[in-house]
Amino acid sequence: MKKKQLGIFFLLCLIVCGLSAQTVSKTLFVPKAGALKEQITEAEAKSITHLTITGKINAIDFKLMRDSMTKLEVLDISNASVTVYMGKEGTYPLKRFTYLPYFIPAYAFCNAEDGTLRGKSTLKRVILPPSILNIDKFAFKNCNNLTILQVNKKTPPNLQEEALNDSLTAVFIPLGCKDDYKRKKGWDKFAILEGAPESLTINITKPGELGNEIMKAGHQPSEVNYLTIKGNINEDDFKMIRDFMPDLVSIDLSETTATDIPDFTFTQKKYLMTVHLPNKLVSIGERAFSGCIHLAGDLVLPPTVKKIKDGAFLDCDKLSRVIVQGNISVLGKDIFRDTNKQKLVFTK
Repeated sequence: MKKKQLGIFFLLCLIVCGLSAQTVSKTLFVPKAGALKEQITEAEAKSITHLTITGKINAIDFKLMRDSMTKLEVLDISNASVTVYMGKEGTYPLKRFTYLPYFIPAYAFCNAEDGTLRGKSTLKRVILPPSILNIDKFAFKNCNNLTILQVNKKTPPNLQEEALNDSLTAVFIPLGCKDDYKRKKGWDKFAILEGAPESLTINITKPGELGNEIMKAGHQPSEVNYLTIKGNINEDDFKMIRDFMPDLVSIDLSETTATDIPDFTFTQKKYLMTVHLPNKLVSIGERAFSGCIHLAGDLVLPPTVKKIKDGAFLDCDKLSRVIVQGNISVLGKDIFRDTNKQKLVFTK
């Protein structure tokens, strides 16, 4: 009897865990700026993961989203209007402040009330309206999981001090205005792509079929930005990635069978920001990632890696470190530029 009860208990735990991991989407119309709290209960606020807002919002509403929506991952305010607010109830820490209309307010998703800049760690994607004129200082500071910002505005808004981290966030803008963004102060450091982000997970059973599988899923390889591949891949698949996928921002190869990253596979992928390498990887080819100017953070090599060939990470200036966990038998020349040799870190 006790075993049966214990089994039921564990089953209930699994169900509760599954429910807690579910996506909770909500669309809210806010008729009056500052009244978001009147549209939802406290319990709802704590459960929402995907929120779409229409109507009018101000700094009071941003503070509610920042501090009370503890699971918020995706925020779409593309059809909302940000209005003026003057007072102490906004996002600015411990002070009366005037928040201008059409501004993403200062500290919108970065709480600094205790003197520490704590970004909203749950936030992954934000979609802004075309009316936005300014993204104020520290708006998304230390939002370390914010990988996508969509700015639905052809004329680039002003980007203030440390409003957004260029090593974490890819910026998606309307078609035909990339040059304007690149010329605008502050935006020139970002990976900026036109159109909406496209994400795809592909399971491959027959090596060499990556391109066909992508098209079967209703996508063109050239349009995919976030790609996860599982299963059996070969050199033909890597060639597909090299030649036909210029706009990759992130790729996850951890659950593939690949043991080698062929020479030049990701060379000059100028939007590539994150890579998850195959778990059984042995060799990283010549100049495999050279010229990936937005590849950032720490790249941890699986302990199976034995070879890193010439120029593998040449000109990857934003890459903080390449962490080697295993024993390297072949270490090529000019892995980085001479001034960046310290980026290669051996843990053994």
